Amino acid sequence: MIEFPIQFSISEKEEFKVFEEELNYLIEFFKDFADLNWNRIISIISEKTYYRLDTTLIESASQTLHSIKLCCSIGSFADANTLIRKLRDDLIQYVFILNIINLRKHFVEEDVKELKTESPENFANSLMKIKFNNVFTDDEKAVISWFANAVYDLPRPIRKKLEFENYMKVLKQNENIAQILKEYKLNEYWETLRKRLNDYVHNNGTRFSAQNITKANEKSLEVHLKNVVIRTSYISSFFMIAVLMIESSLISSTDYIDYLDCGLEPPEDCQYIVAPFIQDFIDKKVAKLHPELKKYLKDYNINKMMIE
Repeated sequence: MIEFPIQFSISEKEEFKVFEEELNYLIEFFKDFADLNWNRIISIISEKTYYRLDTTLIESASQTLHSIKLCCSIGSFADANTLIRKLRDDLIQYVFILNIINLRKHFVEEDVKELKTESPENFANSLMKIKFNNVFTDDEKAVISWFANAVYDLPRPIRKKLEFENYMKVLKQNENIAQILKEYKLNEYWETLRKRLNDYVHNNGTRFSAQNITKANEKSLEVHLKNVVIRTSYISSFFMIAVLMIESSLISSTDYIDYLDCGLEPPEDCQYIVAPFIQDFIDKKVAKLHPELKKYLKDYNINKMMIE
């Protein structure tokens, strides 16, 4: 009687179990980040209405990571890496929109400078004279159209503002982000990753197609799994770096609100305490990108959050 070797599925392999723990950590991180900021008001006002940047992109990123894990469990690594590019684009789109909203001047600056605060009456009178700023940059027009689900109504040059290349161009105008990319050599891997993910999306060779039919007994399995962890961790870490340089109050713990909800006076500087799961992520993921990076984030995050 011929005995055939036992066939294991990828999900039963020890390498996959290690991989699964890493992906689950990222999945839960983005779920927790969304929960932390679900009620935060970040908005942009158009000529007709206003739009709020909620946590939809963040929650979507968590689901994309779950899809990446499922693709890897059946050996579809080309599909998994295509989804990694989606993960990258969605997370960087979030920080791009966050940045555009933070920089937007909703009212005519000259009018704002004329605000009089000597008395409530003077303040109210001068406040009534403030005019809405109806001049929008191309980036702002693109963001507003994205919120309105009207991207295809835009002229192509403005529509291209909603592409990864422009996201990075705009983010690099932030001096701290530009310095981090250069000083800690993150730009090099970022560019390598961009080319590699494009290879999967555009199927630039038979070897990329072959990665979509990887079997549990193949020697390359562990390498593929490790690559997915490295790529998703790097993208997630850069997302956090950008958040810290643009609006680091998003990592604030709930301590301040908890004290107020209980009718208690919050301790001094309580609002600068970092949520424990964010601190853990910085320690486990972000800090590994470069030995000196954590200190830079601690010293230069935009809202002076107390990173340990």
